[in-house]
Amino acid sequence: MSSQEVQNKNGKRSFFGHIYSENYKIPIEKATVKIYLANGYKTFIADENGKFEMSNEYINEIDHVEVSSIGFKKKVSKIVSDTIYLDEDTNQLSEVIVDSKSKIKYQLSFFEKLNSFETNLSWNSKAAVYIPKNYEDKCVKNLLFGVSDFGRVKNLKYLPFKVNLYTVDSLGFPYKPILEKDILVTKTDAKKWTTVDVSKFGITVPDEGLFVVFIILDQKDYKNDFIYSKYGPIAAVPALRAYRYDKNFIRKSYLYRPYYYEPLNKNNVWTLENLHYMVDIDY
Repeated sequence: MSSQEVQNKNGKRSFFGHIYSENYKIPIEKATVKIYLANGYKTFIADENGKFEMSNEYINEIDHVEVSSIGFKKKVSKIVSDTIYLDEDTNQLSEVIVDSKSKIKYQLSFFEKLNSFETNLSWNSKAAVYIPKNYEDKCVKNLLFGVSDFGRVKNLKYLPFKVNLYTVDSLGFPYKPILEKDILVTKTDAKKWTTVDVSKFGITVPDEGLFVVFIILDQKDYKNDFIYSKYGPIAAVPALRAYRYDKNFIRKSYLYRPYYYEPLNKNNVWTLENLHYMVDIDY
């Protein structure tokens, strides 16, 4: 064990380490470190940089350690190391939990998530991602958004936006807001994920699931209207990153724009998108 230790805000010593892909030498986000002790076990989750942290008091009590991530081979050892590499598991099909009849995919693979791209939105538009019920009735702690710039225009990601949670209608589309008021958010750092704490609302995912919704403000709420990008003029609003579309992935993405949709003879409808917005939750 290497002596990578830090002192946390409570004055206690903590051990931290990093988890990487053996083949690509890049961090494995949300990899799991499970340490087995005499009286049970403790679980720790790696952040977007593959970093995990635990109290130093556990180090000398560890019986063994399991490090895992879907799409990779589990690694078991007697000690916890500060640098851990996991090998790709070619027998695991695209980091999925699959229903044998419907072929529903509940997760995208680590490798599918490497190829994200920017998506442009406009004023008063909304991007929604379906979140199915978790097997545990835990309260939603954070909403996560892959807010970004677009078309080589810098600092769009630092412009304000709003978020909310929506119920699911009978056809599986976003329906009504769960929170009484949208939450106004402004990104303040350069991290991959923008985190919004919603733990105070005590929300659990119902049996039918829910939607996490990213909302662009009205045109008058932004300093600039249009700005020139490498693709031409665009609305000067925050962008969202997205993953390539997989028809079997359960977390479908929908887009709401204030416009007339001729096929349905309706205004302001939600439409299914051929992509997966980078939107997630933490428990």
